[in-house]
Amino acid sequence: MNLWSQSHSLQQKIIAAIVMVGLLPLTLMLVLIYVEERRALQESTGTNFKDVAVEAARRIEMHVTRGMNEAQQLATAPFLRTAVLEANRTYEGKDAQSISDIIKDWQQRWGQRDKRSEFPLFVNRIVTNYLIRWHEIRKSDYVGILVTDGQGALVVSSIPQVEYSYAKTAWWQAVVKGGSQHPYVGEIAFDPAFGTHVVIVAAPILDDQHRGVVGAVTILLRRDTLFQSIAEGSFDLTGHAMLFTSDGSVVICPVLPPEAHSIDSELVSTLGAPKPGWAVAADDSHGNKRALIGFAPVRFADQLATSSIGGKRWITVVRQDPSETFAPLGELMVKVLLFGMMVLVVLSVTGVIVARRIARPIRMLHDGVQQIGSGRLEQRLEITTGDEIERLAQAFNQMASNLQRSFGQIEQRMTEVRQLEEKYRDLIEHAPEMICQFDRDGRLAHVNKTGLDKLGYTHDEVLGMKLLDLVPIGQESQVSHFLEQLACVGQGAIETMLLAKDHRPIEVEIHATALLNQARGGLVHSRAFVRDVTERHRLEQELQRYTVGLEQAVSERTQQLTASQARYKSLFDFVADSVFMVSATGVVVAVNEREQQVLGYAESEIIGKHFLDIVPELHHRAFTGWLCDVSTEQRQVATQDMTVYHADRHEVPVEMDLIRVGGTEQLLVMVQLRDITDRKKLEHQLQSHREDLELNVRERTREIEETKQYLENLLENANDVIYTLDLDQQFTYVNSKVNAWGYRKDDLIGRPYLSLLSRRHRGRRLKSTLDIGAKQVYEVEVVTRLGEVRAVMVSVSPLQGADGEVLGVLGIARDMTETKKLERQIRNAEKLASIGQLAAGVAHEINNPLGGILNCLYNLRKGTPSPARQEEYWASMEHGVRRVQKIVRQLLDFSQQHEPAFSPADINRIVDQVLGLTTHLFVPNQIRLETFLTHDVPSVMVDRHMIEQVLMNLILNAVQAMKNGGVLTIRTSVAEGICRVEVNDTGSGIPASVLPRVFDPFFTTKGEGEGTGLGLSVNLGIVERHGGKILVESEVGKGTTFTLCLPVSRERSFAEKEG
Repeated sequence: MNLWSQSHSLQQKIIAAIVMVGLLPLTLMLVLIYVEERRALQESTGTNFKDVAVEAARRIEMHVTRGMNEAQQLATAPFLRTAVLEANRTYEGKDAQSISDIIKDWQQRWGQRDKRSEFPLFVNRIVTNYLIRWHEIRKSDYVGILVTDGQGALVVSSIPQVEYSYAKTAWWQAVVKGGSQHPYVGEIAFDPAFGTHVVIVAAPILDDQHRGVVGAVTILLRRDTLFQSIAEGSFDLTGHAMLFTSDGSVVICPVLPPEAHSIDSELVSTLGAPKPGWAVAADDSHGNKRALIGFAPVRFADQLATSSIGGKRWITVVRQDPSETFAPLGELMVKVLLFGMMVLVVLSVTGVIVARRIARPIRMLHDGVQQIGSGRLEQRLEITTGDEIERLAQAFNQMASNLQRSFGQIEQRMTEVRQLEEKYRDLIEHAPEMICQFDRDGRLAHVNKTGLDKLGYTHDEVLGMKLLDLVPIGQESQVSHFLEQLACVGQGAIETMLLAKDHRPIEVEIHATALLNQARGGLVHSRAFVRDVTERHRLEQELQRYTVGLEQAVSERTQQLTASQARYKSLFDFVADSVFMVSATGVVVAVNEREQQVLGYAESEIIGKHFLDIVPELHHRAFTGWLCDVSTEQRQVATQDMTVYHADRHEVPVEMDLIRVGGTEQLLVMVQLRDITDRKKLEHQLQSHREDLELNVRERTREIEETKQYLENLLENANDVIYTLDLDQQFTYVNSKVNAWGYRKDDLIGRPYLSLLSRRHRGRRLKSTLDIGAKQVYEVEVVTRLGEVRAVMVSVSPLQGADGEVLGVLGIARDMTETKKLERQIRNAEKLASIGQLAAGVAHEINNPLGGILNCLYNLRKGTPSPARQEEYWASMEHGVRRVQKIVRQLLDFSQQHEPAFSPADINRIVDQVLGLTTHLFVPNQIRLETFLTHDVPSVMVDRHMIEQVLMNLILNAVQAMKNGGVLTIRTSVAEGICRVEVNDTGSGIPASVLPRVFDPFFTTKGEGEGTGLGLSVNLGIVERHGGKILVESEVGKGTTFTLCLPVSRERSFAEKEG
């Protein structure tokens, strides 16, 4: 009804009524036809979708069931079961840790293949070839076939690109560890090793009694096989099948990727039905609303393991775009709508003809009324219909005549009022002061042009504003009180400030009168005259500010002069010297307080006297000349020594300065007297001390000569070569011990120090000593007079003068040639002892590849294998020979004697080299190795072979300390220029009473025949030779940690850093 009552023309409403009467039954018929046809189409299409889903589920079940059957068939193959049982026997009698170590060892060998596409030599080739042939038959459906033992380790496979251990996989946990005797089907997942999606089908391998599970046969089924089964369910343009899980996850869809599907809870609930069916889905997962879907669960004939398919079910779903499904219904509806349109056109034409005959006189009445309403009162309506519309037109004509007479009288009165209003408005608008009018709420009802110009507002802007809106913050209460008083009294005045539109303040006086309602009481409106007093206030403030500033300036200047006078008076009185102010004639006009303390003259006594009265007659002439010079030419006279009289008339030695003082009306001279009595006494005492000092110097010189002779005897008879060098590195002194090298003392004095050294030791350390200014100890090679090279330990330190400057170098050189030979023999003996401990393990490491080589030779000699098999045998033998060659090369490199040679080396690589010779000792002794090698360790200047010997000895000691097994941890790090290698064991530990002696030669805690007692002593000597140190920490029952500390740069050793 609201739509019918809107402003539509009467003709339009009549046409609409006729059309609606004919259109209502037609619309009802169309709705019934659409509903019935849609129901029938849904029934037939839904049944078809269900049949397609059932067929797709059958194809998937067929492929997966065939994989399960073949896996079960392989699980019963005798030679496969035998291979798995043999693999399980290797774990008998071993604990879990030993089994884990065995699997890790074989897993490492599996990963060390030269080519990932080839099988290693230790696999069972017969069973492998059988699986390969089986795989070849089903290659289009299978990615590979695996056989694992009871520990999850790989026994055999049809492809080499697989892992070795599967103990943590879901299918092995379900089939073997869970003891399930049912086959397992996994979820479809991407396998990065093969670059494709696979479905895992696993079957258990049972023991002889068919009670326990000893292993598993696993077939990696290609997802493409299932994808083809789903793709075969496509029909028409958009119809296709999909594979879902029971939780709503999309497994396979030939149209959209799984993540592009939209799954809601209603669809998941629909798919949970136990039987095939069809339904209308709110969302068919492809974004289509109210779409038909068919579904069918995938059922397997055999019972599956509990966790198969992630504990879910597979469901095939068939869908089609609704636009294609209901296309026939749309064609029918188009035909029906065309018929309805034809009926609508006929009804509309009939309605137009009838409506025009009814609405024409009404429209004429409407047009006439609009003209009268617009002011054309002379307009009259001429309608002759003979009904109510004609009488209504006559009434409107009478009303127009009455209105025409009334409007003429009103217009004459308005013209007179406007003329009077213009006269008074001009008077108010151009008044010299602001004039404004307020209503009862204090709002501005009018402001004249003068006020608008001063405030900067337009007339429209100021209307509706309150007086309080123009007042600055803080004065609102004062103005509010003024307005309240105005409403009560009827008049008032106030001085305040108004803010213009540009926030410019205007100081004003407001005089206002109010028009009160005498009958009812209360304020009607107020009139106010506003005078601008800003300029008047500004002049008053300027005058006040000038007066206050002048008084303040006078007060401050007076205070400054008073303070300055007091300050200079204080300085004058308390200066350290006696000060006299005398005139140009020598009369004293002022003295300071210090003068009375030093000379004893009171101020009242001395002022007015002549200065010569306190000067001895001997100095009168000189003083008079100095005073004349200062008074006429010079600014001051240089300091002079003289004497003056004390008040008690004894002479006081003083230093006198005469300075002319300007800036006064009278010329004054300042005479400063400085008492030097104490200085004169000190000069006399200094002369006496000088004589005593000369006597003591002669005595000390004699004692120094005796000490020098004693020291020379000590130096000449020392066992080491002692020498000194100047800054040019030339000998300035050398003792007689240098004769042992074939040189005389006179041969070396003045000769360069570098001429004695071999070429590779010249200059580096000595230059560093001069630059750094610190003591250094290092080894060099000295060439004797006969050309023999001697190893020498040199200790050098800077020679410093009395002021700390470096004058040269003091050096002590000890011949270490014989000592180093003995150390080398001990070190070689210790190395041979380490080789003896490694011998058994190395023999085992060599025996394994030799056994493989003999086996290959036996097979080659036994018959004539195929060329491919021969090539395989030759490759296996070459691999074994190279492995033996690598072991022997490492052992030879460790056992050979090398001349010490320092060169940059990677400490991590040295650790790996030593571990390569000792790794075989860990598994038999139940030792687990843990390494934490820092990757960014810089190269260290070391002798690689010596450091290998140190680490070998520490690792062998750790192995012997862990007789019942344990953990060996090796860690490398770098901090503050020091490279650290930590060797930590969890063995028996070292008692605290024994710990201080572990580095003593021939000290050992091992049994007789188990060690020489020189290992750690040799290690300490090697490390100290590198400028480093060995730290040891141990606790009985918890283990021991040896820390090898080596400087990254050999420029400074630990001893130098600690010094």
